[in-house]
Amino acid sequence: MSSLGSQSVEKSIRNVLRKYSTASILTDRAKMRIRNQGDSTVKYPELWANREQVGYRKNGKALRDTGLLMMLLSVEVEAGSDIKWTLTDGTGYGVKHQEGFINQGPIAVALSPKAKGIIKAMGEPPHDILALDQAGLEEAPDLESAQNPRKGNLKYDYYIIEGNPKVPARPIANNPPEDIRAITAHIKRAIKGIK
Repeated sequence: MSSLGSQSVEKSIRNVLRKYSTASILTDRAKMRIRNQGDSTVKYPELWANREQVGYRKNGKALRDTGLLMMLLSVEVEAGSDIKWTLTDGTGYGVKHQEGFINQGPIAVALSPKAKGIIKAMGEPPHDILALDQAGLEEAPDLESAQNPRKGNLKYDYYIIEGNPKVPARPIANNPPEDIRAITAHIKRAIKGIK
């Protein structure tokens, strides 16, 4: 009799796990992690632009200040003999940040509205510095000039980061204790609702 009861509980749990509403907890928790800039097991490192107080992203928040990733987070459910949940981000942007990555220099950091549009249109680095010069943009000669863009009458448009800087890991898919508790509590509530 007890084996029939345990099979019934197992079947109820599997049915709950197959539901998108249960799997979507992964999406909710990932968005919370981005909003909070981490969770109980990981804290996101500060943005370079924020740390150095340079460019348009200063005072920004990692993975959050564009809003793009938050809009594209979703979850897929595969239910066969095993049930698999997959957090997806629609662009691969979050995948890069999960483990961190190396940016290829030179990297242009926009200091003016005009430069921001041109650099954004260039996409991912390395950036074409010659094209910025040909567009009539002024390069800040050093970090101090980029931090304080007005030197005399000259306002600089962009600053160049040379080399191949490392972008540190900022995991969006994580498995901290609070996420496990949230999923467990949801399953318990769902099973109570079935009975």
